[in-house]
Amino acid sequence: MAPTKSIAKQLQGAAPESMTIGTIREKIPAHYFKQNTFKSFLYLCRDVLQSIVTVALMWYAVLPATAAVTASINNAYFTAAAYFVAWNTFWFVQGLNWTGIWVLAHECGHRAFSPSVWVNDAFGLVLHSALLVPYHSWRISHGNHHKHTNHLEADTVFVPEKVSSAAAAAREALSESPIVSLFYIIVMLTVGWPGYLLLNMTGQMYERRANHFEPSSPLFRVSERTGVAISDVGLMVMLGFLGVMASTFGVSNVIFWYGIPYLWVNFWLVLITYLQHSDVRIPHYSPDKWNFVRGALSTVDRDFGAPLNWWLHHINDSHVVHHLFSTMPFYNAIEVTRKHIKPIVGEYYVEDARPIVVSLWESWRNCRYIVPSEGIAYFKR
Repeated sequence: MAPTKSIAKQLQGAAPESMTIGTIREKIPAHYFKQNTFKSFLYLCRDVLQSIVTVALMWYAVLPATAAVTASINNAYFTAAAYFVAWNTFWFVQGLNWTGIWVLAHECGHRAFSPSVWVNDAFGLVLHSALLVPYHSWRISHGNHHKHTNHLEADTVFVPEKVSSAAAAAREALSESPIVSLFYIIVMLTVGWPGYLLLNMTGQMYERRANHFEPSSPLFRVSERTGVAISDVGLMVMLGFLGVMASTFGVSNVIFWYGIPYLWVNFWLVLITYLQHSDVRIPHYSPDKWNFVRGALSTVDRDFGAPLNWWLHHINDSHVVHHLFSTMPFYNAIEVTRKHIKPIVGEYYVEDARPIVVSLWESWRNCRYIVPSEGIAYFKR
């Protein structure tokens, strides 16, 4: 299936075998690959400070001001609307703040936060546990995704549905209605992340159901089980803390101040990841056609606009270089993308600067399944 008219670029095509990770790296100055613990820590301080300021503004300014205004007007509908706007603004902003923290924990999992393994793991475990993410478990499965990006038999996330040529022909006339598409998009953006952790949704099929909490899960090797158990302990400590907070301050307070911002974090994670790996322009490869560079270049940089790009540490618009060099610090990735990756890989670099809603809708409607027998397979509708 050809790409829709709203996408200007043509199908990406497979990168030539002469384009190796070594030939790409040698054209990028060495200093971009060096991790700086202090610099990473400053970014963490920025995100934590933003989170604290957001809570302080809500508690000491927004809520008192809202209470004063609604008391003076004394209208139930106005009061409900005012608090609705106030809380939803807080949840949205805090969700972005915490997504930034999530990105830094993700850096730790890639050993990009610091040159020290124990510093990476210490910060990563604390930060990811605070956001109810099993640090080592996800670090391992995510690392396997990076090692096998768009490999039809070994990739671990947003693995496309695979059908035969005959089934593909039969599907040509089928298309879910817009309202059904919207429903499934909402489901993906709300329960997609816990579904992936708990049930391996969108992952590879194994002999039995895989999950990120069981040390003996098919996702992990025997040597990795200790890390999975440590991750589970980190989650239990955080859940215990939330239980104490709920007992002390009430369940509703925990939901309002922690639970809903946490759901916003999940929203951003799934949205970003889905858009990076779902596009009609990028191929998926059978084992005999795949290599690391081809897989790494089969991702999409999505420009969300300057404020969101900054807030999210450019995880969305420097993803291609992140797949090529996952230990490169995030604060260097966007500069390397703009100055080096685009001219080095040329036509094999895929990006998109359209509004998020447009990209999401088009990807959902057009990236339905692939036909593995094609070898180099593109999404079909």
